[in-house]
Amino acid sequence: MIDDVPTNEIASLKETYPNEFVTAGQLGTYYVCWNVNEELLPSTSTLTGADKANAENEIRNALALLIDRNYIVNDVAQGGQVPASSFVAMGLTDADGSQFYENAGGNSFNGYYDVSEDAYEANWASAIETLKKYYTYDDATSMFTDFPTLTYLYNTSEGHKAIAEAIQATFAGIGITMNLENQEWATFLDTRKAGNYSVARNGWLGDYNDPISFLDMWTTQSGNNDVQFGKGDNAKVQAYSLDITDLGYDTKVENGTWAETYDVLISDIKTCTDTKTRYELMHRAEDLLMSTGCICPIYYYTDLYMISSNVSGFFSSPLGYKYFMYCTITG
Repeated sequence: MIDDVPTNEIASLKETYPNEFVTAGQLGTYYVCWNVNEELLPSTSTLTGADKANAENEIRNALALLIDRNYIVNDVAQGGQVPASSFVAMGLTDADGSQFYENAGGNSFNGYYDVSEDAYEANWASAIETLKKYYTYDDATSMFTDFPTLTYLYNTSEGHKAIAEAIQATFAGIGITMNLENQEWATFLDTRKAGNYSVARNGWLGDYNDPISFLDMWTTQSGNNDVQFGKGDNAKVQAYSLDITDLGYDTKVENGTWAETYDVLISDIKTCTDTKTRYELMHRAEDLLMSTGCICPIYYYTDLYMISSNVSGFFSSPLGYKYFMYCTITG
């Protein structure tokens, strides 16, 4: 059994070992995260407070539209992954049994971005127009000339490196310099958790079939809050709004802090006993999370592994766990 298939060998292994190569679904999302305290505006910008925060939210969401997720899953990752349009992963169910991500975003397409191949050209054009609001654009070269230099952090892996290089090339095509930095796993986790980065690769697998397992990680005090929501300079930023009075709650906040909005919302979700209301609250939590642009979903995970056809009784779960207790080997 091989549980870590080399990215550059995937195509040939699929062809050579069609009966042993397995592509299984997982309840997880591979994504890029942005440090919410990272400066994104040009040095000449005079925006402050909520205006600055809202501008940076818009910038991050525009950059997310530039990423060609179909190219990444088909030509880079090559593991049967599904382009992601939301943070909460494909496979998690909603209150009515449908998939949560299919009902996210309130758009004519699933989620927060249209990730269909046909939409990429329009996404690109929309992103460029948004960025022109904040940066100097050279029409002759189709390049932005004053975007701050970024550093993309990833843990040592050929697969992560290939995705980083694809995003780097995309950004370079419009004049954005993004340097790549790789670290070994333990160091990488410490660096990301401490907020000592500008952009980083990330991924999350749900612990159980409930969207809260993806949403409660972004509260201020969560140990998984690598984006630094509600920490450092962001703790004082009053740029987030929440109104859940239509669901029977008293909370209505205009331009509040992350603690006054997102943290409160997650707390209400955890004490809510009405299923329909609880799931609507979770949709609103993801709406608020995704509005920041700090979470840029790339694809929904699949689990790639190879197992000999001589093994019977093996099974795996959508959470990525492998079970061998009933295995026997023949031949």
